[in-house]
Amino acid sequence: MQQYKSIFLYGFAIFAMFFGSGNLVFPISIGNHSGNSWAIGFVGLFLSGILLPFLGLFVIKLHKGDYNQFFGEAGSIARIALPLFILSLLGAFGVVPRCITVAHGGISYVFPELSLVIFAAIFCLATFFFCLKDDVMITILGKWMSPILLIVLLGLIVMGIIRAPDNIENISASHAFIDGFLTGYQTMDLFAALFFSALIFKQMQSLMPATATDREILKFAIKPSIIGSIMLSIVYLGFVFLGAHYSHLISTIEPEQMLPMIVMHVMGDFATLFVAVAMLFSCITTAVALNNIYARYLCNLFKCKDSRFPIILFSTTFISFLISLLDFKGIAAFLAPALEISYPGLIVLTVFSICTRKYHKSKMYLFWIITLCSAAYIVFKHSVL
Repeated sequence: MQQYKSIFLYGFAIFAMFFGSGNLVFPISIGNHSGNSWAIGFVGLFLSGILLPFLGLFVIKLHKGDYNQFFGEAGSIARIALPLFILSLLGAFGVVPRCITVAHGGISYVFPELSLVIFAAIFCLATFFFCLKDDVMITILGKWMSPILLIVLLGLIVMGIIRAPDNIENISASHAFIDGFLTGYQTMDLFAALFFSALIFKQMQSLMPATATDREILKFAIKPSIIGSIMLSIVYLGFVFLGAHYSHLISTIEPEQMLPMIVMHVMGDFATLFVAVAMLFSCITTAVALNNIYARYLCNLFKCKDSRFPIILFSTTFISFLISLLDFKGIAAFLAPALEISYPGLIVLTVFSICTRKYHKSKMYLFWIITLCSAAYIVFKHSVL
């Protein structure tokens, strides 16, 4: 019974860690651009935003929770450069600031006079102190915040479906699929999976008997990933549907304000308070997890003593505060090309690492060839434009 309780606890924690800033925005945006082909748009999002992150969770479990072994399959340079690059985007230079802007987008509907600067300062202060208590982080995320968040979001989706208008735009299925797949990159959940899996696997491993085999540990650890993926799929599907059916409301507004706008139309002004709280929970849980992982990685990289962790943590939190002032679109502007360059090679490395533990040089060459080709394509595309 205790094992099943732990499986659901960690399943909720995985959902909460993944369901952050971009996950509140991009599925709705996909629906907005997919029209009557919203189901096909969801399939594209499912492949890049759910299946690939699930594979990322799985591949790190195959490496017994050691992401350095996984990145090492792309060579000695990648072993150091990839974690630093990915965690910088997930941490202070990308996702954490994006969490701040999206949370502010929800709260601003309840407190319109609250500026981004003041909100970001409060958010970062809370994140900083929460990260210092990382020993209880998983329990709080899984036991309290995630169920509240999931209940609020499911209530919104049900009400939105009941009251959804029928007149939606005709969009080709191919356009919807491509937009859904490529927009799934923006969630950056494959990146996050590689590090979330390492964090959770080690804690789950401690729950198993000392006599447990690697296969038994892997079988036990994969179950929360499936539960978290199912919850993400349900919410994503609902959000894509809402984005398609309420596109007439959200086509001209800022991305971080799409969800509150739909809520105001479907449930009224009072309901925006609940959604604002849901968005705040979603963003702060993801920000806490990522900021904690990033700061601890930097401590290990620079071989800092444990007593230096609060200083590193404060530095990463302060950088997140500064980057958040660029707002959602400003952050997305520099994240998009970085993701288009790095994602294809990482996808191939993930798939091949699952398929075989051999052919290390082939994996390394293939990763770098695809990454360099992606970089050349992005440079060419931007030079033409």
